[in-house]
Amino acid sequence: MNVWNWIDNLARGLKKVATESQQNYQQIHAYVDGHDKETLTQVGDLVHDTIKMRSPGGTIYEITVDDTGKINAKKAGE
Repeated sequence: MNVWNWIDNLARGLKKVATESQQNYQQIHAYVDGHDKETLTQVGDLVHDTIKMRSPGGTIYEITVDDTGKINAKKAGE
């Protein structure tokens, strides 16, 4: 095998690896994008009766909403 054949084989091999790498990259991103959309849909569909939040001082509050849409907060456990 002369040098030019060796270089040609090397170039073909590198092109094949680059093409396969690009295809894998596209497949991974398609999977991740679809998964992200599914996750966002699931999170958007969640409905909670109560949300617990911690104040900067460390007190935990339960946040609720009544039938008129008024937001209520009370210390957790009260």
